[in-house]
Amino acid sequence: MSTEIMLEYYNLPTFSLRYDPTLDDSKWTLLYVNATAKTASSPHMGSYGQMYLMAPGKLRQELLQSVVAAASGICCQFTAYSQWSIWLHRLQTTDSQQPLQIADRKLGQQIEYGLERLMEYGEHAEHPGYRQLSFHLLSELLLLLTVHEQPALQNNSDSRIEEVLHYLQEHYAEDIRIEQLAQLVCLSPSRLSHLYKSHTGETIMDTLIRLRLERAQHLLASTCRYVGEIAYEVGFNSQTYFTCKFTRHFGISPSLYRSSLNPSGGCASSS
Repeated sequence: MSTEIMLEYYNLPTFSLRYDPTLDDSKWTLLYVNATAKTASSPHMGSYGQMYLMAPGKLRQELLQSVVAAASGICCQFTAYSQWSIWLHRLQTTDSQQPLQIADRKLGQQIEYGLERLMEYGEHAEHPGYRQLSFHLLSELLLLLTVHEQPALQNNSDSRIEEVLHYLQEHYAEDIRIEQLAQLVCLSPSRLSHLYKSHTGETIMDTLIRLRLERAQHLLASTCRYVGEIAYEVGFNSQTYFTCKFTRHFGISPSLYRSSLNPSGGCASSS
């Protein structure tokens, strides 16, 4: 493990790596502290490591400072991909004082090795093959954690929230109303909204827009279709609104994002 906290920032499928003491509050944060570290929140770790998985806006600076003081861990930040929603919902640590305990030595070794590989891939961020490898590796790590933590997570899982998440993933391009989702899981709209936010760290509309933007990002990278056409296909009724949301979410406009993937021209001219 590195003796420094390495901050990995990446928006899939684009990827960048930098060292910076400031975390982006709009992304998910995964903090791993190995078994030799002693943090302020857990001075006596009875495990092979600890994992903090914080939803956007949930990371606390005091937690980061305690991990940095331990000087033995790795941190990655990422914009969630739609297929990770259920895993993230189950794994997230809503209380910074209660991280996931990695009680299995082999699992701890796999996590450390996987995160170190992510840092190595970040050194080749400009290569689409390495960006794809990073995506698959993080998917593997999240699924691995979900499998190992499943017994403990079942008590905190809510099948109604999972049903809503599945529905959003399948129907994100449609005109979806909270009232419709509430009826689907036999809850009032206000109760569903409260439960959903407490379990996922997002509002229902936040998730819906994120799913649409992730699909649009994929279409921008893999097709030569017009930006406006893509916006309408993924569920936006206005190209201007889509461009605003995309830029805010990914930090770059749809046209510039496409141009960055095709600097020599290509599909960039079709937007």
